[in-house]
Amino acid sequence: MVKAFIILLLAIGVFGSAAYWTYELFLRPHQELKEEQAMPPEPPPPDPSLPEFEKCLLIQKGKDLFEARTAFEHFIEQNPQSSKLEDARDRLGGINSTIFLSPMRAPEKEEYVVKSGDVLNKVAGRLKTTPELIMRSNRLSSTMLRIGQKLIVPTGEFSMNINKRSKLVTLFNRGKFFKQYPIRTMPVPHAVPARKGASAVPPVKKLAGKVSEKIAWAAAGQRVTFAEKEYESAAHWIVSNVPGSTLYSDPDPESGLKPHKPPTGLGLAPEHMEELAALLRKGDPVTIEQ
Repeated sequence: MVKAFIILLLAIGVFGSAAYWTYELFLRPHQELKEEQAMPPEPPPPDPSLPEFEKCLLIQKGKDLFEARTAFEHFIEQNPQSSKLEDARDRLGGINSTIFLSPMRAPEKEEYVVKSGDVLNKVAGRLKTTPELIMRSNRLSSTMLRIGQKLIVPTGEFSMNINKRSKLVTLFNRGKFFKQYPIRTMPVPHAVPARKGASAVPPVKKLAGKVSEKIAWAAAGQRVTFAEKEYESAAHWIVSNVPGSTLYSDPDPESGLKPHKPPTGLGLAPEHMEELAALLRKGDPVTIEQ
């Protein structure tokens, strides 16, 4: 009896210890993992840039566009990881275009007095801008100029970045962020079957080019210039010398209008294309990221 009792105690000790270590080594971590996965995710830490962003909003509400522009430029430069970065970019872009496309005087604008023999194209070429931009920024309803007329002319050196992955077209003026425009429509990529024995070629990440042409299409399908009355309602294309990167006006589906689009290209809202057509000149640098 005593031996049997001792054997029983030893068996309990051995198997009890084995069960304990089995639980500790295998069952308990699994159970803790399940409990951890069932718990709601921890809230992210507070964004330290939010107070500064709120200050920018208050400045913008004060309607001093130049002060607001400086505030948002500083915010974007100092807070590249902020959760409000895209919001700040959108607001800065709106401020920039409001200043640039209005008769408002600004450091980046100059006054030009029309002289005898001046025509809009000639003035635009002399000041390295576009006739469309002069018309828009001065609220001109006609291309005719009067001797002695004062024009407030925005000047800039624009470059454009087209990022197909983020679906954004970003405009820079003298290297500084100016405005970003969302890409509304992109072409469906076609899969190319790999040839036997062919080595995999990594996709090109960046391509550099220039604006090669700006085209305005009337509703009837003919090309028009800014001097023609149909230009006001025209659909715009901005063509670069990089294949497949033409930007075109893509109307909202609810409008019922069909886009006049190239075989391959990137569709933007018509109002954005109209703005880009006024700001960009032939020869302006273009970078495509894909």
